[in-house]
Amino acid sequence: MKILIDARFFGTATGIGRYVSELVIELEKIDKENKYYILINHENENKYSPVNPNFEKVVVDISWYGLREQFEIPKILNKINPDLVHFPHFNIPFFCRYPFVVTIHDLILTRYPSVKATTLSPLKYFFKNILYRIIISRAVKKSKNIITVSEFTKNDIVKFFKVKESKIVVTYEGVSDTLIENKNNASNILEKLNIENKFLLYVGNAYPHKNLEFLSSAFNKYYDKDLKLVLVGREDYFYKRLKQYVSDNKFSNIIFAGYVKDEDLSYLYQKCEAYVFPSLCEGFGLPPLEAMQNGAVVLSSNYSCLPEILKDCAIYFDPKKEKDFIDKLQIALNDQDLRERLKISSKQLLGGYSWNKMVEETLRVYTQY
Repeated sequence: MKILIDARFFGTATGIGRYVSELVIELEKIDKENKYYILINHENENKYSPVNPNFEKVVVDISWYGLREQFEIPKILNKINPDLVHFPHFNIPFFCRYPFVVTIHDLILTRYPSVKATTLSPLKYFFKNILYRIIISRAVKKSKNIITVSEFTKNDIVKFFKVKESKIVVTYEGVSDTLIENKNNASNILEKLNIENKFLLYVGNAYPHKNLEFLSSAFNKYYDKDLKLVLVGREDYFYKRLKQYVSDNKFSNIIFAGYVKDEDLSYLYQKCEAYVFPSLCEGFGLPPLEAMQNGAVVLSSNYSCLPEILKDCAIYFDPKKEKDFIDKLQIALNDQDLRERLKISSKQLLGGYSWNKMVEETLRVYTQY
């Protein structure tokens, strides 16, 4: 069986990039029978070198979400003539005539369509949103199977697209070991960020559904001058906008850390009083699991898939009610018995999320055809 995986996200610092990278790496370990063609974009080609002789790297220069992929990807498929194609995102070329499975990680753009979530003008965003709805609707309809990463997203797909549940396969993601304990504790990251006392930590982007304006405002109403909020994420348009919001409202004790390298990030996880995740919508919720892996107590939104994924290993709050956040923050900081119980139960929870298991389940989807 010839299987092509559109792995153009391989090696990118995104959730889909992590998913695709782990998928390909684990498949190489367990599948010695099928022939794979791994589509890699040229800027990331050095990040992947096949070790399994049944895996072949196909290097292309085709950006994601562009018009070119609609025409160029089908040409590549015609040359390879695969029996099955796996697209790890909804952006399926309209002229793809080969059987395919698609991974839909979330329906955030369907649930929260907003001009605030883009740098485009309102008119351009309007037409882009129409195109998104056409493409994802077609992907859902034409796919052999839909793979998704939580029961929550599965239910969303059924609700919004009227798909039969039997067509959707849930494969939970894993927790990577790339963020490991900084054993020498020699990091100077606290000094660099001017952190002298206790701090809360958030790691991720600043897209509107991440709800960081709410977090900044609610944190500012929690009266503890010795507690800081550290926001880690590469500065972009959305973080710049959040910085302006914080400045306009004269919020204090909020630190924008920008990009932080892995060993320093692990150290921040270990030293924070709690990892805070105020998101309104997630497909799986990998960041709080990575925080747990590094020993952090997690204070999480109770929206979308998060209670499904984090189970009873987090302290939950309503991400639209500041008072509830403050009440739960006090519990997270002051209930030492609860903190210890959460750390113990988190270790048990993490054992249930494995990239190897996810890939085995994905391979069963491939080989049923």
